[in-house]
Amino acid sequence: MDNSIYESMTAANRLLEKQNIISNNLANISTTGFKEKFIFIIHNNINDDYYNNIREYYNLTSGGLDHTNRNLDVYVKGDGWLVVKDANGKEAYTKNGHLNINQKNQLTIQNHTVVGNNCSIIVPNNGTLNILSNGVIQLIQNYHNHIIKNKIGSLKLVHLPINDLIHKENGLFYLKNNSKKANYNTIKHSNDIRLQSGMLESSNVNSAQNMIELISNARQFEMQMKMISTYNQNAEYANQLININN
Repeated sequence: MDNSIYESMTAANRLLEKQNIISNNLANISTTGFKEKFIFIIHNNINDDYYNNIREYYNLTSGGLDHTNRNLDVYVKGDGWLVVKDANGKEAYTKNGHLNINQKNQLTIQNHTVVGNNCSIIVPNNGTLNILSNGVIQLIQNYHNHIIKNKIGSLKLVHLPINDLIHKENGLFYLKNNSKKANYNTIKHSNDIRLQSGMLESSNVNSAQNMIELISNARQFEMQMKMISTYNQNAEYANQLININN
């Protein structure tokens, strides 16, 4: 009896964990470049490991495209990623191409400094930025009716091993600690990573699918709680019978 209660409690906890992930997906429907996450609970009861086997899965397919016509908005095509530094100075990866310029004249994404391709990107105060499809950043200036274009750096674009990615609460992707060093292809060595300026990739969350999963998990959780209640009642009846017989 106790083992049955344990199994139902474990299942309920895993369903709650799954529910939190789905709720987070739905909360980020409007988040630029967000990738939805799912977990699969593998049902087994081998070695008292019932419902403990979990596999995470990120849907890395592209979301829809929003035309912003803003020169600092870029869409990273295919399986390319932008590179930023988090608050701890660690490299992280994102599909969010909404770039801004901070007070230090650095390019940022969600207040995280954008990493350049073997360079530090410092934006001069005068002129307009133009980001080319290969990640090169141009400064366009007008001197006496003459347009001058100067390269001030380029964005670091990388390919990443999909199975080694993990998404953290700051909204950025990282490589798992136990993964091997990524086989990076910077823009200098890659011809297949391309950008489209004036566009942003929207969230790829499927609201209908996630709502169905949310309702299904709620019903499964309710079923597990009813099973726990039934187990408790049966235990009480059993104890009463034992007391009567004694």
